[in-house]
Amino acid sequence: MALDTDTQPPRDAPASRDSRDVRLAQSLMRLGASVAVHSSLPLADLIALAQQAAERGLSLTLRGAHERSTADLERVAMAGRGHVTFDLAS
Repeated sequence: MALDTDTQPPRDAPASRDSRDVRLAQSLMRLGASVAVHSSLPLADLIALAQQAAERGLSLTLRGAHERSTADLERVAMAGRGHVTFDLAS
């Protein structure tokens, strides 16, 4: 019996909720909107959104930021250059 070791989703699989949320946030930011997203998104996406907020002079709010490590939050803060708000409430 052969085991399937492919870790990639099938090509016809629907996009994950995270990737949809990131695409939607990026689209809204391109239109000049400030957005709030959950901090459970992949770190690379949070950094990209923070950079986009800084470049466009917008605000990015991270909900549930208490769930991320301090190092992760610092990286997002540096990328956002003052345009990121961290919701630390639990």
